[in-house]
Amino acid sequence: MIMEQRKFIVLMIYDIVDNKMRNKMVKCLEQYGVRVQKSAFEALLDRKQYQRMLGESSAIINEETDSLRVYILDDIIDVYTLGIGERKETDCIVL
Repeated sequence: MIMEQRKFIVLMIYDIVDNKMRNKMVKCLEQYGVRVQKSAFEALLDRKQYQRMLGESSAIINEETDSLRVYILDDIIDVYTLGIGERKETDCIVL
């Protein structure tokens, strides 16, 4: 019996100066999650997906001019969305 891999909510936030590299980052992160704001993505990933996403996205940024912040959210997650935007599948998830 194969046990289901544990998944984590991952929040990726970037600030990229170059338009071409910013578009590459968007395409990369769209493979893993959903865009929740202009430069923020949420994803529900297992460890392998997380490591692959981190490797691909970190190769895109210029460490001298850009930034990428990745948060792994664990246990009980309660996301409150105020203002414009749709409620996401990842809102109010208990892991």
